[in-house]
Amino acid sequence: MKTRILLVCLVLAALPDPGHASVRNYFAPELDGLRLASCLAGNEGCGKPAADAYCRAQGYETAVLFQREAAAETVTLGDGGRCSGTSCVAFRQIKCQSPLEVSADGNS
Repeated sequence: MKTRILLVCLVLAALPDPGHASVRNYFAPELDGLRLASCLAGNEGCGKPAADAYCRAQGYETAVLFQREAAAETVTLGDGGRCSGTSCVAFRQIKCQSPLEVSADGNS
């Protein structure tokens, strides 16, 4: 019995602590008043690279989730290029995550 309790404690101690991450959702993110395009420039750096760049610009480390949708007008984060019309694709949502800063004494 003591072995099982010890094993459970060891497994729980090895799991990541959800309290050590900061997460923020951005719904229909904008740049300069326009919806954020899902590519960094033209058709380059689309999806995860563009979502990651947006998260870094907001002070987060990485994008852990992103969704896209059609938009009438967008602007790219990388070069400020604009798109108007039916072919524009914007981020519907970006979820950014970054570890919290931990001081030398182990406190957040």
